[in-house]
Amino acid sequence: MQEILHQISSIDGVIGSTLFNEQGKILAHDCPPLLDIAQLGKAASTILDCIHGLQISQSAHGLDLRFTEGRIIVRALPGAFLCVPCAQNVNLSMVNITLNLAMKKLEQALPKPSPGTPALGSPVSPDEGMQLRIAHLPKNDASSSFDQLGMIAVSQATAKQISNFFGKAVKKVRVTTNGGNGGTFPIMVINDVELQYEGALVVGPGIEKKLKASEGDMVMITQA
Repeated sequence: MQEILHQISSIDGVIGSTLFNEQGKILAHDCPPLLDIAQLGKAASTILDCIHGLQISQSAHGLDLRFTEGRIIVRALPGAFLCVPCAQNVNLSMVNITLNLAMKKLEQALPKPSPGTPALGSPVSPDEGMQLRIAHLPKNDASSSFDQLGMIAVSQATAKQISNFFGKAVKKVRVTTNGGNGGTFPIMVINDVELQYEGALVVGPGIEKKLKASEGDMVMITQA
């Protein structure tokens, strides 16, 4: 994998290359020392926020983010993304040819999920809905604002799982508890750096009280 990234980074005008998963974890990189793991992790999180914030289809080929002094090319892989920052004068044709060849090799080199590893959430059927657990935000100013907006949140990985389950990006869901309580809420995608909220609906104290649900309770979500 490292050799493949090095070939990409060797193209004239390419600054480096990074491979990260859907949670923003850096899987491999070939970048100059100036770009350390912490900086690459922040960049990965920002790119993921952009992907989810724009509600980009999961079938999208990738992104080409252009800036005054350069561009960042992002290509989607199964369960991962390849990020290639480039100078403004990079030979884009050469980059695209190299990436087309590299993508197949990288896909084969990516770690495969372990057999029996559960997917995020517990899907029942698209008609019935999808089950997720409740996770709450600590009681502070941020959670109070969250409640005032009347929103629930999911991590980037969970947002993709929801989109895959319903076959499209979902911006609002109906939440139903085992006790029959529920409500309809818009969804906000949050950056879950510490991976606390995979397979969870994150709610503030007010919404948690409205649903009469506690931390760890399972709820059903359907399209609103």
